[in-house]
Amino acid sequence: MIKQVAMKLSQRAAPSIAYRIKKEIFLEDINNNDMQELQNKIVNRVEIQRIFSLQKDDGWLGGLLHGVDEPECCIRYLIENGVDSSHHIIRAALNAIINKGDKFDEGCMYRVGKPLDEMHLGGSKLIRACIFAYAGKETHDFVLEQIEEALNVFRYVCNVNNISEVSSFYKDKLVFNKGTMWPCIYHLRLLAYTNSWKNSINQEMMVRAITKLVELSPIPNIKLLYKFQLISPASVYMNDFNNDMNNLKASEWMMWFHRVELITRLGIATKIPAINSQIIYLNSLLSENDGFFWKPIKHYYFTRWTQYIGLALEDNWHTTEKVINDLTFRSLLINYYLN
Repeated sequence: MIKQVAMKLSQRAAPSIAYRIKKEIFLEDINNNDMQELQNKIVNRVEIQRIFSLQKDDGWLGGLLHGVDEPECCIRYLIENGVDSSHHIIRAALNAIINKGDKFDEGCMYRVGKPLDEMHLGGSKLIRACIFAYAGKETHDFVLEQIEEALNVFRYVCNVNNISEVSSFYKDKLVFNKGTMWPCIYHLRLLAYTNSWKNSINQEMMVRAITKLVELSPIPNIKLLYKFQLISPASVYMNDFNNDMNNLKASEWMMWFHRVELITRLGIATKIPAINSQIIYLNSLLSENDGFFWKPIKHYYFTRWTQYIGLALEDNWHTTEKVINDLTFRSLLINYYLN
């Protein structure tokens, strides 16, 4: 069923979706003529060319590091849309980050990114590692270091039985207790887009960690108290691993698609009963429409691309078919990596 739907979708959807289906599901050679033709269509899209135009003479892509039209968001958008990671724009952008050395996060992340890294809550170093992971570059020492850090954070979660063990109130805000390690969306993204850590021991640990996050859900927003400053970790998507699938709002569907795709990429989703049940619910919806996702859940979380939101690969969602194409593609990815 997956390959049948994938074939139909590749024939009607945007070049980015067609390219990624052929590359990721059918494992086609990216150097063949059909794939090169699709790649040319992708890189010549108006939005892709606009992002390319943000590159500076030193290779830096956009503004600072962490935000819209900045390296993190730009590279995520390019990779999600199927721009090959060997493209000279992406290569130059990654090299520019390396060439910045310890100053790669100067600007908006400088004052908050370092404390978050220091307190094992995911900051600048983790974001940098994710940027390289998106592009399939996980052999750099600074990426491998953050992979081990992410594993340690999830190991910590395995031994937490109640949110009160890791947090307390500061005035009217819930803050992490000293010594707490806690996963953010970037820890999950990093492990989802890398492979060197995958072995039976680590994956079984991740089953226990995600299962624990299911048990603790819904998880409140908790801040870092650092030198009397309140800092928000990137906890978006990480608050509820035990969704009521019958009552998800449109914005919550976007968060669900992203989070569950990441979990399936870990290779463990079938071993986590709550996550597996959620995917069964997804597949019940797909089975009602010959494998296509028909549920009307338009929301700007899908179509607006930032460092946190954005999943749509069609140029716009002005027609129902484009919405169906994008959501069916995400459903295909979930089922492909699930199996």
